[in-house]
Amino acid sequence: MSEIITEAERAAIRAVALGEKGQLDAARAAFNRAAPKHGVDACVELQFMSEVLAPIPDLLLRSKYRAAVLERSR
Repeated sequence: MSEIITEAERAAIRAVALGEKGQLDAARAAFNRAAPKHGVDACVELQFMSEVLAPIPDLLLRSKYRAAVLERSR
């Protein structure tokens, strides 16, 4: 079974979760590639990016997804 996102894409999304705005384009590209195929709920990284890219984000939900992305990376 193939991964939903690559390790490079996961690293870019983790960098965004850490506040590195320079990785936003790579993270957005990962979301745009994987979300239509697998769905936003496929993994916590896509859930986090859906909140980052939302026009009116749910900040509490975003913080929970951010924590999950960072915890999962350990």
